[in-house]
Amino acid sequence: MCFVVLVPASAQQEDKPLPKPTRYERTLGPFPIEGHEFTVELKVICYKESQHGGDCTEDDEETVSSVKIVDEKGKHCFSKSYPESEVHHLGRHQVDATLLEGREHQALELTYEKLPTPPRTGESIQLFGLLNGVLKPLNREPLEFRGGLADLPAGQFKNSRRLLENDTLQIYTLTTYFYIVTPVRVNWKEFRLEQQDSGEFDVVDQPPYQTRQAVESERIIDMFPSPDAKATPMSVTIRPQSTVQLLKARFKGAPPDEHDKASDTWLKVRIDGQEGWIIGVDDYTSLGLSFVE
Repeated sequence: MCFVVLVPASAQQEDKPLPKPTRYERTLGPFPIEGHEFTVELKVICYKESQHGGDCTEDDEETVSSVKIVDEKGKHCFSKSYPESEVHHLGRHQVDATLLEGREHQALELTYEKLPTPPRTGESIQLFGLLNGVLKPLNREPLEFRGGLADLPAGQFKNSRRLLENDTLQIYTLTTYFYIVTPVRVNWKEFRLEQQDSGEFDVVDQPPYQTRQAVESERIIDMFPSPDAKATPMSVTIRPQSTVQLLKARFKGAPPDEHDKASDTWLKVRIDGQEGWIIGVDDYTSLGLSFVE
């Protein structure tokens, strides 16, 4: 007796091996910097989910295997490569380039992102400018951050961005309870990036970096007139219907991305129009703040 086993078409498709990765090059630019032009050359590997021609689609995944910056004469000014993972789902890389315009100079910004990662993590940037006629990195190692880059206004050139006052850009940096604005200044004279690592930082209050408070019950917290434990606090009642705004943060010691305790961070808040500083996990919890992994 013979039996005929019918295999569903969907199962037959699932058994088919995926197409081999497709390799191609992508060119970004040119970017005009100080009378010269530079292009960014990316070698890309596309892992296709189905057999089709051309570049990656939204259904596919791709990774950058190498990046080069080339001047108008074809000379390589910078190169960086990534190891190719046998299982692309475990490690992919994306690279983008943007021309930044300062008051007197221009810089080329490379943005690196490693995937897969949790939302708004795994990013870094590296800026390049002309030093004695040669394109050089302003930060030798990429500047890493947990968060995202703040939007910059449009520049004079196509797809360029204009640096903010004093040639700065802003990074939204994740602390353990909220995001802060970290200014990064381009110091052209000393040819380096200068990142603020002390003092007061503005707390980010815009999507998708907003901190959602959920005051569950009426509580009394100690609000200080300044970020000083020796100052005399006043008692403030916070209720579920209270309007709470996070304004500024001041950290006790190291740069803010190394802090993981509410006891290390003074937080300036506005509660129903009343402003002051709080510190400590109890008052943080009273405001409805929760620890962010």
